Amino acid sequence: MRSLAEGLSRDRVVTRRLPNDIKLLVSPDSQLKYLKRSFDVDLTDLARDHVDASMAVWDIGANCGVFAFSAAHARQVVAVEADPFLANLLLRSVALNGSKVEVVAAAVAEGTGIASLAIASRGRASNHLVGHGHSQTGGSRAHVTVPTISLDALLDAFGPPDLVKLDVEGLETAVLRGASRLLATARPTFYLELGPSVAADCTAILEAAGYRLSPAAEMNWLAVPG
Repeated sequence: MRSLAEGLSRDRVVTRRLPNDIKLLVSPDSQLKYLKRSFDVDLTDLARDHVDASMAVWDIGANCGVFAFSAAHARQVVAVEADPFLANLLLRSVALNGSKVEVVAAAVAEGTGIASLAIASRGRASNHLVGHGHSQTGGSRAHVTVPTISLDALLDAFGPPDLVKLDVEGLETAVLRGASRLLATARPTFYLELGPSVAADCTAILEAAGYRLSPAAEMNWLAVPG
C-alpha cells in the first residue's frame, strides 16, 4: 500500500498553510506526511520558539521549506536545497508569498565542487549525494549532477547566521568539516539530525569547537556554543 501511495505521489504538488499563515507548496513525492494537514511540528515549533526578527537563519537541506518559511519573520532566511525539483518548489513558495527567503540550489558538502545527487525511489526527503545516505531510500530512480558548497562559503556569501538547521541525509560529518571558520567565528546554534552513522563524528567535531549538545525531537539535536 505504501509503495502504491509513493508511486501515485510522484511529482504531485499540494498547498499547505503553516501555523504562521504562510502558504507552502509541498510534494508528497518528498514525504507522504505532506498529504496531512499537520506535519514537521518540531520544525514549526523551532521557528516559533527560537527565531526572532533580529536573526539570520539557514535551512540546510531545506526540502520543501517547512523550517525556512516558518522562520520567515527572521531578518534573513537562506534555504539551501540540492534537488532541482524541490528547489523549484521553494522558489514557487517565495513567489506565492512575496517572501524574502533566499534559495540556493546546491548541496552543502565539505567543499565547493560538483557531485552526483541520488534521487531516492521511496521519497525525495531521502535524496543523498552518491557515497553517502542511508538504507531507507529504496534505491535510486535517477542521478542529478549538482553543485556543492561549504558552510564556510555560505558564510562568505551571506554573512554569519544565528541559527542553522541541518538535515543532509548522512552528509553531516562532511558538512561540519567544511565549517571550520563558521564554528570558530560565527558560532551559530545548530538544530541537526544525527543518525547512527554520523553521530559520533559530528559530536566530536562540535564538542571540540566548544558546543554543548542536547537531544531534541527523534534523531535531532540542539547544539549550542559554550
